[in-house]
Amino acid sequence: MLKAYFDDSCGDEGSKTMLLAGCVHRYNEWANFSMSWEAALASSPSIRYLHMREARSLSGEFARWKARDRDAKVRSLASVIRDYEPWVIVAWMSRSEHDAVLKPVSPYVIRQAYFLLFHAVIVKLAHWHHAMGVTLPVDFVFDNQGTTGDQAAKWYWHIKSLEKPEVAALLSSSLVFQDDKLIVPLQAAYMVAWHHRRRKDRPNENEAKWPTAPLSGLLRGEINIPKAALQVTAEQMKKVPGLSLVQDKPDKKFKAALEEILRNAKF
Repeated sequence: MLKAYFDDSCGDEGSKTMLLAGCVHRYNEWANFSMSWEAALASSPSIRYLHMREARSLSGEFARWKARDRDAKVRSLASVIRDYEPWVIVAWMSRSEHDAVLKPVSPYVIRQAYFLLFHAVIVKLAHWHHAMGVTLPVDFVFDNQGTTGDQAAKWYWHIKSLEKPEVAALLSSSLVFQDDKLIVPLQAAYMVAWHHRRRKDRPNENEAKWPTAPLSGLLRGEINIPKAALQVTAEQMKKVPGLSLVQDKPDKKFKAALEEILRNAKF
């Protein structure tokens, strides 16, 4: 059995890139990885967990650290990921384009940009595995997303039902959202997401000098959702009868009915 861990990274520069990245490996490899990651966290100077936002701002676990010590710690953890060689799946888009093009016409319960990336990585990974001849299904673990995660989990079964049987068979029945401070492979996924989002935001920088540079050589598949795709989806949504009735925040009863309608709709 395979297991995939996913986390997202959002930029505040330019088009505000939003990227969702996942690391995939066998269960036994994740168990060994977790022990190696914990050892790297505990090595002096120690931290309890890795959060790239804290590392970048020298806050939280990295409060009062010097930048060179921070970089050395991040590089040592990135090297652990590199040594275990998970394969990586990445999906990204401009959050600014999404909010300008698709969000204004989307039903309330699926208007967050996260939904498109969530759908993209699940489907792309299954098709990638099918093309590679992989026969083991994947269990999914995503970093906590609050109510957005709750909604995304409900849509997983609909996403799976739309795929051909041979592809759907590679998507297991297990999909959960968990805390990245407690689940160490999620910390690795966040580092991978941060690294690849920075590659999109700063293409002219020499990434070999980044403390996350060991991640650059990992096998990966990528999906970009361009503005043109967002425009096509927006035009298709506009054709859904009664769309204006579901664009405001619904009460609980109406929300449940709306989710059922949307699961049966095809955009």
